Amino acid sequence: MKIRLLLTFDHELPLGSLKTTYKKALFDPTERLFESASRNDVPVTLFTDVLSAIRYKEWDNEGFYKPYTNQLQKAVGLGHDVQLHLHPHWLTSGYVNGVVIPSGDYSLTNFENNIEQSIGGIVKMGTTLLEEVCRKAKSDYNVLAFRAGGYNIEPGSEEIFNELAKNGIRYDSSVVLKYYFVSSLSLIDFRKVPPMPNWYIGNDGDFRRSAGSGILEIPVAAIPKTPFEIPTRFKLKHFAYRAPESHGTMIHEGNPGSRMEQLRMLFSSRMLTFDNHTLSAKYLMRILDYNVQKFRHFETLNLATCSHPKTMGDYSFTLMEQFIQMAREKYPDIEFTTFEHLYQQNQTD
Repeated sequence: MKIRLLLTFDHELPLGSLKTTYKKALFDPTERLFESASRNDVPVTLFTDVLSAIRYKEWDNEGFYKPYTNQLQKAVGLGHDVQLHLHPHWLTSGYVNGVVIPSGDYSLTNFENNIEQSIGGIVKMGTTLLEEVCRKAKSDYNVLAFRAGGYNIEPGSEEIFNELAKNGIRYDSSVVLKYYFVSSLSLIDFRKVPPMPNWYIGNDGDFRRSAGSGILEIPVAAIPKTPFEIPTRFKLKHFAYRAPESHGTMIHEGNPGSRMEQLRMLFSSRMLTFDNHTLSAKYLMRILDYNVQKFRHFETLNLATCSHPKTMGDYSFTLMEQFIQMAREKYPDIEFTTFEHLYQQNQTD
């Protein structure tokens, strides 16, 4: 089996409120990410929250927008990947005395019947700005991959996938295998996905086994939780010394509406991430091993990790480097890659 792993990072500010500064919350940890990637000779992918930049160009051009675009250009210049990540609530959020007032329009589906801001218009706006910015560092740069903000995408999202395809998107990485999450703003249910490591999604939003005109899904690797795991609240207390500095608050509010939903969340999957300071490199290897074993009858396994620079501290970068080393030792032929490299390989195959 050929194993390809994409180290992806959602490049974004805290979505609820910012407690520190843009530099501390986003730009500094992303610079640390570049340094870590260089030490370990791996490329990374930034799924960048481009709609926030569009609003901050208006709200705080000098303080946020300019260093943001500079960082994207630096990423491309270093050989990393920059791809499309859309948190559409920015478009309807307010900004008062330097403070963002977030709206509840958390999913692209909130704009399905919006006359002023359509789903197609939002996708086009994001891809256009990213290509304009990144082509200053790499003239042939194209947006190829998408991750929905908050993983808010569902099978059957016909309009979303149709607009993504129109704008040149070849890959999606919004699905976290067997993941379930509910909040007042969001419902994510990936408990039923095709029994294969990767699959194609047609412009009608339906799953397909063969390419055709579809978008290839490269899901985030995950493993089902078991009843024998130590409850998260105890681990958070025990490993509190590993926790990174908090730079802001989440946007999600409220509790699930039923005990059944809470139970589903309790036994949802756990993703392969460097954000979680209660996990060890051995546990992350368990997640990788689980997926390798589960899909062992397939020729190729394309998987992603998902982390956020805004929630990465010293332990996160140590965890990342330990995991990369362990993965290479156990799977000597593993390829750490990017969506751009995947596309180039497909063009030459």
